[in-house]
This record gives sequence, structure tokens and C-alpha cells, in this order.
Amino acid sequence: MSRLRAVVCGTTFGRLYAAGIRLRSSRYELAGILSRGSEQSRQFSQDQGVPLCTEIDDLPEHDMALVVVRSGVVGGDGARLAQRFLSSGKHVAMEHPIDKRDAVACYREASMAGCGFLVNTFYRYSSTIRTYLRMVEVLRARFGIIQVEAECSIHFLYSMLDIIGRIADGFTPWRVEEQGARSDVFTCLSASFRGIPVSLRVVNKMDPFNPDDFVHVGHRVTVFTAAGSLVLPETDGKIVWHPNVSSPRGPEGVLEIDADERLSLTVLHEELTVEADVMRRSLFEVVWPNAVAEFLDEAHHQLTHPEGRAREAEYTLTLCSVWAEAGKLLGPTQELRSHMSAHPLSLAQIVGEAAVDLT
Repeated sequence: MSRLRAVVCGTTFGRLYAAGIRLRSSRYELAGILSRGSEQSRQFSQDQGVPLCTEIDDLPEHDMALVVVRSGVVGGDGARLAQRFLSSGKHVAMEHPIDKRDAVACYREASMAGCGFLVNTFYRYSSTIRTYLRMVEVLRARFGIIQVEAECSIHFLYSMLDIIGRIADGFTPWRVEEQGARSDVFTCLSASFRGIPVSLRVVNKMDPFNPDDFVHVGHRVTVFTAAGSLVLPETDGKIVWHPNVSSPRGPEGVLEIDADERLSLTVLHEELTVEADVMRRSLFEVVWPNAVAEFLDEAHHQLTHPEGRAREAEYTLTLCSVWAEAGKLLGPTQELRSHMSAHPLSLAQIVGEAAVDLT
């Protein structure tokens, strides 16, 4: 397959897709931008050296549309745009989330037109989570998974459920139900995916004036196995391994540190730094464009190997069902009663004020 000529729809998050295309220039070519025609969109298309169009019919020749516009379930036109492109025989990759009804319509349109439709859940392609999932695959194959505990903000519910689905290697059979009383921070859900128990705590709160801002947690996951627990403390940064290590004991069963050097010298907590010193700038300029590039690699593989599309479509439709059920149990998103501090607080400041001696 020659380079795919892609158009990007939307210029807010769509900027990251344009950056991802630049990172995969051997496979993709940015052909144009579709937007409502704002001044920032005009400037962006000019910077990219491609035409800006406000109507699909005016776009230059292209093979694929990257729809980075909110879907109908969150008040946007993304699904409608996707179906327009698909009906004209263009491949479509759409940024999440998407509800099941829209996804079914898009897959049906793609099948009729003989082209591909993909949903990008995004965060599983970021460097830290991608590494975490590969490590989980090793643990799952060798030891199985006992349980999964996860926390996320409502902003990341769809992508978190996707991450858990990848951890479990699928969903079916699945169930989701509310668990216990709600606190001021978390609403707790209990789930089971492919027989693996899952505990999910969600911050179901949002600032209506700054809907992209979130508090307390992005993606936080612990996978429990017989060998130990693998922890993703946050969306980007580190991965922590806590091995299960027996205490060294002598012949009489008494705790004895010299009884077994292997047990005595095993490191009890290990960290793998995937992204050091994560900042907003590094996310926008490095981590997220690379995540898009990783997704584009998978998209290219699926488009050139259509025999694998059915399984991924089935997974995505199940993900949509799980997301809908979880959303129903969580109920309406609440308004944040307390806002984020106007001045970010560093760890060094906390350590200093606590007068912690680190020597």
C-alpha cells in the first residue's frame, strides 16, 4: 500500500494527529484540514502547508479521514462526519468516545463501502500505558490475573475500560454493578471481565467552565497476580512492581534474615521510569504525538490486513456496551465544589514545609 493521504477533521486535538502523521511520513501524508474555519484553524493549516476546507466535498483527494471531533454522545458531529466519509468509500479513524448505536452505524457503513472504520481509544497507545500493558501480558500468560483495581476521572472512563479490557484480554462474559455508598470523591463500581474481578472507583465530577480539567486521578491501575502486583500510578511516568516475597525462615520456621539470601536480598519495590518529569509541554509535544503515531501504525496494519478487523470491531462494540452500563450506574456527572489550586504545588515544596530530613 502506498502512502495514505489523510485529512484531519478538527484542529484542537486534531493538531496531535497532524503531528502523529509527521512522525509516520513513510506511511501517511497530510492532505488537508476540515474545520469550521476559525482563525486558529486557518493559521494551523497554513503552518502545515495544506488546504483548509469547511465542507467535505471541497477537500482534496484523500484515502482516509481522521475524525477528531466530539461524537454525538458528547454533543458533537463526529459520528455523522465519520458516516459521510465512509459512505464515500474513505477509511475512517475516529477519536473516542463513541456510543454503540453510532459505532454500529459506522461499522455497517464501512462494510457496505468496503473500507475500514477504527476507534482510537488513545491512552493505551501512550508510552507508559503501552509498556504497562505489555508487562501485564507477560504476567497474565505466566501466572494469570487474580484481580484488577482501578481509579479514574469520569473524563477517562471510556479509555480506562479499554485498558482494563486489554488487561483481561477481552470482556465477555462481563457484568458491572454499583458497589457501596458514594463518597465525596469516588463512586465505586464492581465488575467482572472474563472471570477477572474488577474494582473501579470513578471521580464523577467536572468543572463546567473548564471541562477538560480533571482532579485527583487520571488512570491508576493495580493488577494482582500470584507473583506480585504491577501498579500504574498515573497515566504517564512510572510503573511500580511489588513482588510477593516470603520471609526467610530457619529450619524451625522462625524468622531468620540469614536463612535464605535469595529472599533476604530481593528488592521489595521496583520502579520503571518510562517518561521522566512529565509536564504539560512534554505531553503535548512528545508523548501524545507519539501515541497518535503508535495508533496510526495499528490503523495501517488493520487497513492492510482486513481479516483482523472483525475481532477488533466486536471488542469495540462490547466496550461501548460496558461504558454505557457503567455510565448509567454512575449517574449524572456532578459539578466540582472545590476548584484546583491556582498555583501548582511541587513535591519539593511539601517536603520543605514538612521539614522532612532526606539525608
